[in-house]
Amino acid sequence: MNSESLQIEHEETATHGEFRIGRLAIMTYKEVGNGHIVVNHTRVAQEGRGQGLAGKLYRAMVDYARAHDLKVTPACSYVARMLERFPEDRDILQE
Repeated sequence: MNSESLQIEHEETATHGEFRIGRLAIMTYKEVGNGHIVVNHTRVAQEGRGQGLAGKLYRAMVDYARAHDLKVTPACSYVARMLERFPEDRDILQE
């Protein structure tokens, strides 16, 4: 499977949203108001592991947050670790 060809889909409602790569990977968030989202879950199916799919979802979420001037609280341990690993992304972090 070539993960480069997989598309990231983004769906949202007034209260929550998700970034998804088919049935292989998902990152969910909920809107908490005032330009603030809480990223609460990241999961990659067994057959998608080791291909950088979670990282692609993370990058899509960061880009989305910046484009929409959103602040992020990482309730998901993966996103918290990525924000530690990439300090240049901390501009999206809710203080």
